[in-house]
Amino acid sequence: MPNNSSKYATAPRKTTSLAVILFLAINVVFGQNMPDTSLFEAHIHYTKTDTLPYRIYCSERAKTSDLDRAIPAHGQPLVVFLHGAGERGNNNIDQLRLGVRFFLNDSVTDRYSFILLAPQCPMNKRWVNTDWTLPSHTMDAEPTAEMKGVFWLIDSLVYTGTVDKNRIYICGISMGGFGVWDALSRRPETFAAAIAICGGGDTKQAKRLKTIPIWAFHGKKDKLVQYKRSNDMYGSVKRAGGKNIILTSYANTGHGCWDKAMSTPGLFNWLFSKQNNGKAKKQ
Repeated sequence: MPNNSSKYATAPRKTTSLAVILFLAINVVFGQNMPDTSLFEAHIHYTKTDTLPYRIYCSERAKTSDLDRAIPAHGQPLVVFLHGAGERGNNNIDQLRLGVRFFLNDSVTDRYSFILLAPQCPMNKRWVNTDWTLPSHTMDAEPTAEMKGVFWLIDSLVYTGTVDKNRIYICGISMGGFGVWDALSRRPETFAAAIAICGGGDTKQAKRLKTIPIWAFHGKKDKLVQYKRSNDMYGSVKRAGGKNIILTSYANTGHGCWDKAMSTPGLFNWLFSKQNNGKAKKQ
């Protein structure tokens, strides 16, 4: 993968709030099922001012596809997984604690050919510069340095032929759910489908998202990220003409709904069945 020497704009630091502390506490409670880290290659993306640790996983189906070549000529589908606030750091491990294990189930890895990219957002940084407790926010003109790093990794994998540019998927939970909406809004042409769990986006970007298959999940009793954040995005995309968006809500569930979401029957079949077919979604 080529080295990148471009200078990224550094995301401003945020004051630690009670909401952030609760995010961390909930993630510890729900983060007991750590997958085997030896299954993932560990890398670090460097720039002049920032580093972005990341892990790469290749499914069993991908390893044995195309006459046992690890990377077929057309490239593999790519899943980008954006973690939540409690998994931030620089150990290149904690980003695997929540959600990732569902992609490693035999029923998934034996059936679907894909590469999983799991970057780790540094401590005190965010995929999106916004207060998660607000009822709404406006997308900044520029993405955070961390989101720029994610885009660079995606572009590099496409450039080297490692992944299929028409089958790039993005999934995120909590802080990562905000990252999903942000990434889709900035580069709608890049993604074939998305899973956004208990996050939120800028409803003014809805027109840009109307052709993307999106499956959103949120607990109605969420006290950290308001349920209205997902509901507002769903309604805005529908009003913009979107016909490929789904919202699954949980009446008696709070913030930690990701295990329920990732256990949804048919979710992976829905995700891996989507592709861009080379059609740009720029509005």
